[in-house]
Amino acid sequence: FPWVNYQDGNLNISIPVFSIHGNHDDPTGADALCALDVLSCAGLINHFGRSMSVEKIDISPVLLQKGSTKIALYGLGSIPDERLYRMFVNKKVTMLRPKEDESSWFNLFMIHQNR
Repeated sequence: FPWVNYQDGNLNISIPVFSIHGNHDDPTGADALCALDVLSCAGLINHFGRSMSVEKIDISPVLLQKGSTKIALYGLGSIPDERLYRMFVNKKVTMLRPKEDESSWFNLFMIHQNR
């Protein structure tokens, strides 16, 4: 799904679910697919937070707005601890901000890592 499932007129979604992958359902193979992709393709969940690069991570938010409430939902699925640590130390992780009135958004970050 290139869009969130609750905006699809063919689906009846009352409570949208947003999910990131963990270390036990890591996207693998030529197409970097995981079990959550099956649920996402069926329109049952919104899978986000995957990183396709091992060099740099740009984390884009999913922007949700209802009335005057604005949430910028960031997600980062499981990445091996050593690699993610090196990327943070080398300043290769970027959190992208909303372009419009960025101070009006409440930021929420979902991350899956080991302790």
